Amino acid sequence: MIKHIFCDLDGTLLKNFHGVIDSEDIEALKGAQEKGITISIATGRLDYEIKLLMEKYQLKGYRISQNGGIVLNYYDELIYEKDLETRDVKQILQALEGENVVIFFQTKDCYFIEKKLPIVLDFEKSQELITYIENPNIMNELDLHKIVTISLWAEENQNRLIKQKLDKKIPRHIESFVSSKFTLDITNADNSKGKAIKQICLKDNISLDEVAVIGDSHNDISMFEITKHSYAMNEADDEVKRKALNVVNNVKDAVIQIGG
Repeated sequence: MIKHIFCDLDGTLLKNFHGVIDSEDIEALKGAQEKGITISIATGRLDYEIKLLMEKYQLKGYRISQNGGIVLNYYDELIYEKDLETRDVKQILQALEGENVVIFFQTKDCYFIEKKLPIVLDFEKSQELITYIENPNIMNELDLHKIVTISLWAEENQNRLIKQKLDKKIPRHIESFVSSKFTLDITNADNSKGKAIKQICLKDNISLDEVAVIGDSHNDISMFEITKHSYAMNEADDEVKRKALNVVNNVKDAVIQIGG
């Protein structure tokens, strides 16, 4: 019997970057929660965004943010946090020199950006959840912030090419995740959604066979690999769908199959 569902946000529960949630999807998750299944969110976004969303829809599970770099429970207790060393951040930036990307620095609670370009301002205005902090001196203040993740915006599907080049230049204890057609996330290799779920299962004394996961992106593959109850969105890349044992059209369909 499934006791815990972990659901991704962008491309899964959030249909696009503008934060649209289908009412049938959220009602399905809430219905599963009413039956005693814990509903948690696992995303590349920051914790405060997850908290706002979960409070709005009265979901009471864990919050896995930044691809497993930060984990908190319903009571705001920090379960796990692992940031990048300053030397690692500088090495990543050196490896990205010459790339046409927008760079964001993510701490536990904030998105920092050196300059809010028009594309960033437009995106920010379209969002209920995200606020970016412009800091022209961020490159000189890296040692003052506990940076968990560096995120990049690139032209559509260019992030995969950037990842291939980047992975050849960064050490093995740093890992990059393709989280959307436009986004690449870089964090400590110890951080992943799958590893975060394993920690939660150990803490709550439940087996991975009692867990179901729902996602759509490459950063969800670590979730798909730890349980047979894995569900990928039909619109996901073929590579992502191959890693999941089930493919569904939406979150509601996944919850129905799970038995919620």
